[in-house]
Amino acid sequence: MPRKNPSKSVRAFTLIELLVVIAIIALLISILLPALSSARRVGQKVKCMTGVRSIAVGAIQYAGDNDDWIPGAPGGSGAYLAGAAIAYGQSVQRYDFLGPLERQMGLGFEFPDQGDQEGLKKRFNRLRGEAQFLCASNKFLASHFSGINAGVGPMVSYNMSRYQLWVRASSGSQAGVPADTQAGFSWYNNIFEVKLPLEWKPSFTRIGSPANKIMVADGARYSDGDTPPDYDLTAGGQWGGTFADSAPFQGTSAGSKSWDRSRSPGNGGSGSVDARVYAFRHSNGDPAPGAKANAFRFNAGFYDGHVETMGDLEASNPHKWLPQNSTLDPGNVLPDVISQFGIVPGTKIGP
Repeated sequence: MPRKNPSKSVRAFTLIELLVVIAIIALLISILLPALSSARRVGQKVKCMTGVRSIAVGAIQYAGDNDDWIPGAPGGSGAYLAGAAIAYGQSVQRYDFLGPLERQMGLGFEFPDQGDQEGLKKRFNRLRGEAQFLCASNKFLASHFSGINAGVGPMVSYNMSRYQLWVRASSGSQAGVPADTQAGFSWYNNIFEVKLPLEWKPSFTRIGSPANKIMVADGARYSDGDTPPDYDLTAGGQWGGTFADSAPFQGTSAGSKSWDRSRSPGNGGSGSVDARVYAFRHSNGDPAPGAKANAFRFNAGFYDGHVETMGDLEASNPHKWLPQNSTLDPGNVLPDVISQFGIVPGTKIGP
């Protein structure tokens, strides 16, 4: 009878060998994690760019169907809410551009009737949470500040420039909305550093070169270095409401509570956080508070439908935000913008 082979002994890892294996695994993780994080950031940026592009294209289609008007103009798509106590219909606020685009795109959201607070809350929450209107890098929540309380939910991802949405006029009657008795709703009488041309109304054909003018961009309304994002659901939403703001070239004293760049070096800002993190959320890494200009980046959609990822100073070029033939004084313009773009009293905005 043949003899069986003697069983072979199994040698266990020594402690040193185990530690070496663990060290190798840790090293591999440390090498791979930044690459995975970078790939995730790129994917989120591209997804966000797709959303911005769909908004820009939808706005172009809207203008074609609505006498060339830019959606979100309180004297255009929001004019029917003049004097309303509670918003209803397609727009949850007079500056709401997402509501008209939702209707244009046929997404099928319900419209609240007059006085329907629950319907208004539901529509607002669907608009700010809709995949096409929600930036993939927007991880910030916005709480209630004023108007109807729709609870805590995603920060409205994208904002427009209110200077593009006003009618240049000295009264509501002159703007065609007599119910507006105060500037900052549908009309603007050139009381700040920005002076809109006398013939200006929110129009695609009057804005200037479509490829040079930003229509919509990553935003973070009502935020600054000491205030996280929140929202105002009053029907009027004066001075841009929850959906529009001045522009990144201005400081917070002019109401720039969406693109606060005061912590960029040379701008003299302070605060518990660098508020650029809210809106300029497509950076290549995690810039430190007070990082150099252009360390923070965002996506911007233009009037011809194309989208660009831009650094925070690059994106602050006033010529990209204001209608052609406007003029701009340094006033509350941020120091690095004045230096970078040569802003002097009476600077004329190009096409």
